[in-house]
This record gives sequence, C-alpha cells and structure tokens, in this order.
Amino acid sequence: MPYETTWSERGVHWRYYGDVTAAETRRADAEFYGDPRADQAIYQLIDLREVTRLDFPPHDQELTAAIDGAASISTPAVRVAFIVPDGRFDAALKIYLDLINRTTWSAQTFIDPEAAQDWCRRKGEDPFTEMRRRLSLGGRNG
Repeated sequence: MPYETTWSERGVHWRYYGDVTAAETRRADAEFYGDPRADQAIYQLIDLREVTRLDFPPHDQELTAAIDGAASISTPAVRVAFIVPDGRFDAALKIYLDLINRTTWSAQTFIDPEAAQDWCRRKGEDPFTEMRRRLSLGGRNG
C-alpha cells in the first residue's frame, strides 16, 4: 500500500507516496470509517508531497465526496487538509474539494505542512466555530 496511517487524539494523518490510485484512497477511507476513533475525529490530514502520480478521476472524486458527505451527518465538523508539493494535483482534487465544501466538512490544499496542521487542529478556535459559521451562510463557503 502506498500510504501510512497515523492516528492522533482528534484525527488521522495519511502520508501517501509513489503512484496512488483511487482504490487505494478508498481503502484508507474504509480503514478510517471502520475505526471507532473516526467518530471523534475533527480532521483528516492527507500528505501528498511524496506522490509521483495521483490517479483520482472525476467519478472517483464524486464517489469519495459522497461517502464523506454522508459521514458529515454524524461527524459534522471534520476538516480535510491536503498537503501538496505544488499545483500538479489541482485537477485531481478539484471536484472532491468543490463537493465536500458543500457539506458541513471543509477541505483545502496547503503547500506548508505546518499551516495545514494548524488549520486541522483549529489552533485558537473551538471545533464547531466553522460549522456554525457555514450553517449561518446556508451551507455555503465564505
């Protein structure tokens, strides 16, 4: 498997490397959802800096967003941060980002790993601040 999983008290950190397929990302998601710690998670930190190829076509982005969107009902305040080396994975993440940001979850890409970690861990804010803000906007980002 081209990824490693590390759990913290409030989230999961995946480090992917080499050639990554959508099937492998679904396997990691299935492990996440099968773990009782997922019920208390407030973030998923996904490090793609060592990925040489990301095969995540539109259909798979839509499927993953649908699964995560369904999970947003029971775990509404999750943030998904992708750490990327540059813009090379923008197209492979665009649909997922657009769809998941229509739910109570939030997702962003970051080049700086520390900024991604701070955002995931909500440095300086409580976990539900963003969810309350987004609900007041009718589920839109802003």
